[in-house]
Amino acid sequence: MFPVLQSELPFALVAGGGVLVLLVLFAGRVVLGGDVKYDDPEAQAAHEAAQGRDEGEAAPIGSVHDAVVTEIDDTSQGREAVVTVEGLVVFVDRDVPGTVGTGDTIRLKITSHSENAAHAMFVTRLD
Repeated sequence: MFPVLQSELPFALVAGGGVLVLLVLFAGRVVLGGDVKYDDPEAQAAHEAAQGRDEGEAAPIGSVHDAVVTEIDDTSQGREAVVTVEGLVVFVDRDVPGTVGTGDTIRLKITSHSENAAHAMFVTRLD
């Protein structure tokens, strides 16, 4: 009677089943834990604990830290470095000299906090 519709029926069932599986996985992620970043349960627990803490605990404003540069960005505002202090991402803003690169250890002073990050000024390169 409708040969085209009958031949497309298995495809429609498979496609609909695939969409249903995706919806179930998404709903499970939202209900059970939200942001799963790590396969290792201990690493995931540490990540969640770090997300819930006050940035001022890890790096209070005015504190000085030594850290390894993980990333360098040249922006319209100047050269910035990205480091981690006590698990907190810190953006060393605008005044990083051209002699500093990824893997270098620098000294920085925390100047402010934003959501889940801190900002700092460059003090000196240590190596």
